[in-house]
Amino acid sequence: MNGKPLAEPYVKGGDADGGMHKPYDVKVPKGRLFLLGDYRGNSRDSRFFESDHDGTVSTAAVRGRVSDDYTALGVIGIGMIIGVVLVLTGGGLGIAAFVVRRRAAVSVPPPWPMQV
Repeated sequence: MNGKPLAEPYVKGGDADGGMHKPYDVKVPKGRLFLLGDYRGNSRDSRFFESDHDGTVSTAAVRGRVSDDYTALGVIGIGMIIGVVLVLTGGGLGIAAFVVRRRAAVSVPPPWPMQV
């Protein structure tokens, strides 16, 4: 970036080149992005589209943005907790219903008179 190598510890396998063994020198114009995948060995990113605007993409074409917001993770976690509580409640109520039915069946006298 800006003529200096960029440390990329997040790249899978540690190979930032992705096995291309081909240098690329791109000047990214204002309003455009040069996109690189985290798994460079298996990414069809900007490096493969040099013939089209040097592989750059218009910022208007990007639909998603990376953020440091963990809201989705929190919602998933809360959903999982609620799910576990509901499963345990259902299991407890099922066991309680089974016990109540057995007690009711035992306490009811037989419909016929018993002979000794």
